[in-house]
Amino acid sequence: MKHATPTALLCALVAALALPSAQAQSTLVKRKPGLWEVRQTHQSGQVSGQQMPSNKEMEAALATMTPAQRKQVEQTMRERGLGLSQKPGTMRYCLSPQMAERDPLSQPPDPSMKCDHKVDPVSGTEARFSFTCTGDQGAIKGDGRGWDLTAEGYKTSMAMQGTINGEPVSMKMEQSGRWLGSDCKGLKPLSP
Repeated sequence: MKHATPTALLCALVAALALPSAQAQSTLVKRKPGLWEVRQTHQSGQVSGQQMPSNKEMEAALATMTPAQRKQVEQTMRERGLGLSQKPGTMRYCLSPQMAERDPLSQPPDPSMKCDHKVDPVSGTEARFSFTCTGDQGAIKGDGRGWDLTAEGYKTSMAMQGTINGEPVSMKMEQSGRWLGSDCKGLKPLSP
């Protein structure tokens, strides 16, 4: 269970960094502000020398936590602008109107990481992206692709590698995101 919480938080960071990047250029469709749901459709790799748990394993780890432990995980994620969903492998985040209008990657959602991003639009609904992030915990770099980009949804595929807290990280993931509505239901917007 120890590796599930850092993995979940790392996945949350990567989701927050990589997903909006496919929307970063003005030639791409802009997303609607409000509550978004992101579902991990596939993930694989290693974190801290251990295989990444599947969505079911992460959900099982959350289910075995005490209410205090789960509250701590939820609070940490909320502080980063992310919320857990009742669905396995699914997170929620709030996109402010300001972030929907401009490049949401000028600052990463995790203020302890400094990231450089590059987005290459292929069309108005598809882009390739790459990023490099560094911070006190380590550094990661990755690249990917976003497609089916609309104001109310997107799909992404990405791979990343690096070191977090002195341990190697290597992972691949596929995700889909969908807009749930303009009301963020108490979830604070991602940091601008």
